[in-house]
Amino acid sequence: MTPRHTGVSESRRDRETAARLATLEDRLEAAERQQRLLRTTVAGLVREVGCSLGCQCSRCEGSYTFVKDGSMYCPRCGDREPL
Repeated sequence: MTPRHTGVSESRRDRETAARLATLEDRLEAAERQQRLLRTTVAGLVREVGCSLGCQCSRCEGSYTFVKDGSMYCPRCGDREPL
């Protein structure tokens, strides 16, 4: 097969790709900053209420668990398991 001619020059496509890549890099950096802020906030909240952050919930996999008083509790699905 021969390549199709799209009417868009190679250099223009390269510039568009570079611009999209730069936008994605900016979005990724912003998401990573937001994730760090949320992680710090959650860790502080967990300390304030007197528990610790456990592992990812094995039942729903949609949240980390809280560990307190000898059990792990998932705030998303309500699953509770003894340690």
